[in-house]
Amino acid sequence: MSIIQHQELYSLLHQGVSEANKRGTSVLVSQVLQVGAVDPLSFYAAGSSLYNNDRTFWADPENDTTIVGLGTLKAFQANEERFQTIERDWKKFLENSLIEGAPSRPGVGPVLLGGFSFDPDAANTENWSGFPEGGMVIPKLMLTKAGDDLWLTLNAVVDESDQADELSDQLLHHYNRILDMMPSEQGDSTTNFTVEEIEPEQWKNTVRSAAANIRDGKLEKVVLAREIKLRSEEPFSSSKTLLKLKEQQSDSYLFAFNYNDKCFIGASPERLVKRDGQQVYSACLAGSIDRGDTDSEDKELGNELLHDNKNRIEHDLVVRMIRTAMEEECEFVQVPSTPELYKTPHIQHLFTPVVARARKGTSLLRMLERLHPTPALGGYPQHQAVKEIRRVEGMDRGWYAGPVGWIDYQDNGEFAVAIRSGLLKGRDASLFAGCGIVGDSDPHSEYEETKMKFKPMLAALGGSQYE
Repeated sequence: MSIIQHQELYSLLHQGVSEANKRGTSVLVSQVLQVGAVDPLSFYAAGSSLYNNDRTFWADPENDTTIVGLGTLKAFQANEERFQTIERDWKKFLENSLIEGAPSRPGVGPVLLGGFSFDPDAANTENWSGFPEGGMVIPKLMLTKAGDDLWLTLNAVVDESDQADELSDQLLHHYNRILDMMPSEQGDSTTNFTVEEIEPEQWKNTVRSAAANIRDGKLEKVVLAREIKLRSEEPFSSSKTLLKLKEQQSDSYLFAFNYNDKCFIGASPERLVKRDGQQVYSACLAGSIDRGDTDSEDKELGNELLHDNKNRIEHDLVVRMIRTAMEEECEFVQVPSTPELYKTPHIQHLFTPVVARARKGTSLLRMLERLHPTPALGGYPQHQAVKEIRRVEGMDRGWYAGPVGWIDYQDNGEFAVAIRSGLLKGRDASLFAGCGIVGDSDPHSEYEETKMKFKPMLAALGGSQYE
């Protein structure tokens, strides 16, 4: 950091203390500084020296926005009316703020990072203890890679009794210490682990029963997920896992959220909603098939997926629901009439992009509430499907299949659906995968599809393979 940058931060903090005294309330101070080359993954890894269980990571597949958050300046949590409560509290928090140096670029300046559970009314288990139903944090230190530029946001909440010089020294000391701790390389993430199945035959029977209920007209689709448990010889590392995910799943959203001694981590191919100014984007992703070993086999499998009746029914339900939700909050909604293929290293999906323009009064979190859960993660009709999942699935999804992402002080942001994911807990891990069930679903085929969907996380964790 240059002397000028030190002075900029001190001056803004001093101004914040004066404003706090004048207003009679605490004030958020956010100083944004452009910095030189800093690798976000290395910054996240080095952050464990000061903020081991208090780190966040987000990266989009376009390599447009990568955000690393270290430390928690303030946590926003809500169990009821989650989206409205966090939005209200965030806006109120920003009312008393001083923001300096932020470019007109989403994801730079004050930003909330976090996510929401799939179903706030589901029974909770020890597996997800510490994770709120809705939880987002504003970090103390935040690094944003925006295109080719890197920005550091230093956040503090000050009141009239704070000393600007002490706060400035502390923030800059933490940043410089993390830079000093950045590894030149993170090493191999390969580790040996065992895989435990959780009652696979019972899960197949649940699929069989759900398909029968759909044929009887009780609902059109339900998504059933299952869990496998891993036990490793040494603790799983979120830093090394993110590095592997970056190498192996570069066309997916990467995320990691730490709560207490646990880390929810994954590489999702599925955008839920993005807002950039008045432009709003969503994606319909439903219907899956394996990748081929050769180009001709891969093309044949993709063509099979495009013309498979079961998968097209699944996909059309998602398109119908997302189109309706977007039309309620936006104008000029554009949805292609037929899907295309979206290919990831292990799986290919049916994919339909959606683009719209936000109406006046529409917010990102309001859109999120409208869209979650889509039929790709819950089923259709929405409320009946979620109720059925709660009744028969027998698993605590926690944040799996919920929305995870970020929102900035200008209401720009992006959320993905937290699939292809796992919960790391020291030497233990839980991985999750689900399938859309319709009337002609075959239990064995759906079980094999979940095995295919476990592959991205298993490959990133290294070690034993799951056949």
